[in-house]
Amino acid sequence: MIKLKITLLCLLLSGALYSGAMAIEKVNGLRNSALPKEVYSSYSAQSETAEYYLKSSSGFVTVFKDRNFKTALRVTEIESDSLRKADRAMLEKGIPVRDRKQLLQLLEDLGS
Repeated sequence: MIKLKITLLCLLLSGALYSGAMAIEKVNGLRNSALPKEVYSSYSAQSETAEYYLKSSSGFVTVFKDRNFKTALRVTEIESDSLRKADRAMLEKGIPVRDRKQLLQLLEDLGS
């Protein structure tokens, strides 16, 4: 009888450990999601008319004048490594920015 109880207890414990591990993996997966396609597509839609472009360069968020990322206008103090994974993924591709107002808003959001 004791062997049966110990076996049952071990099965319940292993099931609980497995469920906990799966829950932790799911939470980490949601937190570490890569490029948010819905959000990025709203920026990439304005690529043709963008006045500025944001991209990670030398570990910092950098403002560029053209989409070839050759003319850097300003290297910010915002470290790319300090950003969320989704923001870093968008910066790796380059974020088209419509105008100065949107640029200032994005830099403020990234810097907070």
